This record gives sequence, structure tokens and C-alpha cells, in this order.
Amino acid sequence: MFLLMAVLFHIVVESTVRWVFAPRSGVAKYLAEFRDKAQKDGLPLAQFAKKADLDAYLGWGRNEVRIHEPTVNTANPRTVLFVGDSVTAGHDVRGGVEDYPALLAAKLGGQGVRVVNLASRGYGVDQMWLKLLTKAGEYHPDLIVFAYIPHDLIRPASDFNFGLPKPRFHFAGTQPILSLPKGIIEYMAGFESARSGFHLSDWFVAHYWRNKEYYAPQLFPGYYRKLYHHIGEGLARLSEEWGIPVRVVKLTNYHRFTGIETLTNLAASEWVHPSVWDKANLRYLDTDACVAAKAQAMDLETEFAHHPGPAGHRLLAECLAGDLEPVLSGLPAQANAPGGR
Repeated sequence: MFLLMAVLFHIVVESTVRWVFAPRSGVAKYLAEFRDKAQKDGLPLAQFAKKADLDAYLGWGRNEVRIHEPTVNTANPRTVLFVGDSVTAGHDVRGGVEDYPALLAAKLGGQGVRVVNLASRGYGVDQMWLKLLTKAGEYHPDLIVFAYIPHDLIRPASDFNFGLPKPRFHFAGTQPILSLPKGIIEYMAGFESARSGFHLSDWFVAHYWRNKEYYAPQLFPGYYRKLYHHIGEGLARLSEEWGIPVRVVKLTNYHRFTGIETLTNLAASEWVHPSVWDKANLRYLDTDACVAAKAQAMDLETEFAHHPGPAGHRLLAECLAGDLEPVLSGLPAQANAPGGR
């Protein structure tokens, strides 16, 4: 009797997940979209994954870069390097023209400043940090801007964001352990196997448990505190070892999600804490007050609800220019960036 009840229970749960929950699940939707895009391109999934620039370390966005050279000839241009997400990448505006790094490049280019934009759509602060580690040295930066919106603070706790697998930090005590992302083909194969084998409910339970910090951030502040501390210490160490200033910038954004206040406060506290890297030049900037002061009659909650438009990017550029120009003016002609120039 017990076995019969267990079987019936599984059938009910599995049927509910299969016919009610899964069709509404963002994970299932993204996997179906990926397959549809591959079919539309006429490519096998493996080839389409390669075309999508999926990387075994970063997840995606490895080769995304936009470079704005100075508008005056100079033997040793000072380089400002940005890492960030879709806002910094200029999604929903003319990328390379209307995004705030491009506007800053137009303003600073006449002063012999080169702007390198490594931002990638969908990145969390973890992928920003990993991309900074792997790519920044190629551009010999004199100043690094680590720019995020609050939603980027929750993204590190999931191994699957915006339809693609991604790396994820775990912690053994305070020691960070980086789990590399599964290949999208392997990820999809696991999902399809669970669906065809009538254990899709087990797949979803495993997915949600594995990413529980993402789905219930208010229950796991310790995880986020360790993560932000790890990134903050890394940024401070990078600043000291390379001899360059680093600015962590919270960009104005009004998108709400569960745990936003907790994570925003944790990030600010862990990125401005006293560090053992006493020669680090690491500062934390929040654009909210400046944007509000300059906005005049603009409806900020509408403009910055998701991706800002051209007007929002202009505000961000104006506010950041006020902080970055004095830093750049105080830099030597050639900073001690890795490899020199």
C-alpha cells in the first residue's frame, strides 16, 4: 500500500510539474528558445553554442569588447577600463554611441584618454570579476571602473542565468571554490533526459536546491557576504599590485527583487571595508544622489526601471565624469599597469 501511494504521489507531482509548472518556468523557456534559435540558424546545437561565444570559464561574453581611442594623438594614452552588465554594454541604446562609457570617451578623448568597455549582457558581479581577471591585463588600464546595478548582486548565486550556464562560487568556510559551468549541450541533455524519463520534478528540485541562495537570498546573507568580501579583497589586491585606482560604482536602477536592500547594503559594506592591502586605491561610488540632483523633471523610476535610454545614460556619464576626471588628472603619464606600455 505504501509503495502504491508513493507511486501515485510521484505521478501527481510529476504531472503537475510537467504540465503546469515547467511551461511557466524560465529555465524551460530559455532552453526551448536556445533550441529554436539553433534551428532557425540551421546549425547543430554544438555549433550554435560555439557561435554564441560560450566559454568554459566565463560562461559567455568572453570576446565582447568595445574600444574608444583618444581623439588626440598621444604616445601614452591613459586607459579607463569598464566592466559591467547590459547597462554598461549599452543595451537598448546605440551601443558605442549613446551608452555612458561612450559618452565619457567622447568627453575625455580630447584629454588623451582611451576607454575600453568589457561589459557583457547578463553578467553578475562574479562574472565581471572573472572577466576582469582574465582580460584586463591585455589593455594595461590606468583606472578600472567596476560598474553594477543591484540585480547584478543576486546573479552570482545561480549556475544558469538568461538561458545559459555560468560559473558559480561556493565556499568551504571562507575559502572560495569556483565551479565551472556545464556546457549548454550537457545542460539541455540533462533536462531532456529528465523529461523523457518522467522525473522532471526531480530535475527541478535539484536545480532549485543547487541555487537556493538565488531563489531565497534573504535566507543566505552569509553566502553573499563571503562573495562580496572575496571580490572586494580581489579588487583591492589588484589596485595595489598594479598601482592603479579602482572605482566600484553602483549605477542607478529601480528594478526590484527579493532581498535587494539586504544585498545592496552587504555589497557596499564589503567593498569599502578596511583591507590588508593598505596601498590600494579602492573607492565605492553610488550614482543615485547625483542622478536625482541632475534629473530635474525626469521620472527616474520609469527611466531607470530596467535599461536606461539615452537621457539616462547622459545622466550617468555626467555624474561619473565628476568623479573620474579628477582621478585621471592626477595619474602619471604612464601607470604601473601589468606589462607597462
